[in-house]
Amino acid sequence: MSTASTVISIDELDPASLPADAEHCCWQSALVLLSGSLVLPTFVVNGAAPGRTLFAVAGVHGDEYEGMAAIRRVAERLEPATMQGRFIGIPVANPMAYEARARIAPLHLDGLNLARVFPGDPFGSPSRMLADRLLRLVLRTVGPDDLFLDFHSGSADVTFAMLIGFRDIPGEQTRRTEEAARHFGIDRVWRIPDSHGPFNAETARRGIVTLETETTGRAGCDPADVAVYEGGLWNLLDYLGICQQKEPTQRCDAAARPSVDVLSPATGFFESARRLHDDVRAGESLGTIVDLFGEAIADVTASIDGTLWALRTMPPARAGELIGTIAIR
Repeated sequence: MSTASTVISIDELDPASLPADAEHCCWQSALVLLSGSLVLPTFVVNGAAPGRTLFAVAGVHGDEYEGMAAIRRVAERLEPATMQGRFIGIPVANPMAYEARARIAPLHLDGLNLARVFPGDPFGSPSRMLADRLLRLVLRTVGPDDLFLDFHSGSADVTFAMLIGFRDIPGEQTRRTEEAARHFGIDRVWRIPDSHGPFNAETARRGIVTLETETTGRAGCDPADVAVYEGGLWNLLDYLGICQQKEPTQRCDAAARPSVDVLSPATGFFESARRLHDDVRAGESLGTIVDLFGEAIADVTASIDGTLWALRTMPPARAGELIGTIAIR
């Protein structure tokens, strides 16, 4: 696939109007800032025959790199002549945070977390305008039989287990989404609590079959994690009938587990007593918040029986920040 040189407005991109049996890459102009146009790298691979669409994004948080690499690798290897349908990939959905090598946009722009401001605001700050344009793009290009995938990874603060998740929103669409999650290739299926603000929550709430991933992250790019994400994309392309694999996708039969978050009860230095993947019981200690002299301020305890699927690895913690996520048994 050649390097993109075409720039098109995000409001004008129409993947269905691009030639079939061809790979396309372009820059989508999403915003105009004082420093210039904010553009999104975009892959559109149209198969020779019509079919379903897999739309994948990464980099909603600018320091989560595994999904970015996976999207690029799959786009480069796709063969349109053998495809029935379409692959759309945006490896960096938030160039503001990516340039800053951070989860959030720089403070001089708005300092916002893009994954907390959807559905956005067409007349708001840069992050809110970007959210509005991204959501509208997905809503007009992803139909009821298609699939939207939002790649995420753990932060520098919190490490995650390798997870494939779907939003726990009542309705037939959630059953279909759970079934798609079971074909991604990860054996931990996460029933994510519904919430307002994340990209994948807002698409799911609008009836789009939507998946979200998590993995180690920590602002790294572990090749093994990238390989799982890349394999997951190929599995979904096979599941949707866009590309057939030599080996059929293996369905995961593990229970889809809901979760609860454990938040820091105080501001201080978190000394962990547990490891990721540990089983815990309600009331058991996850660690202690101490002050800078080492005096205990508060004990952090599990609120429910389950398994640690996320755990804080950066010791400084403010009151209310995430300590861990427990998958309920």
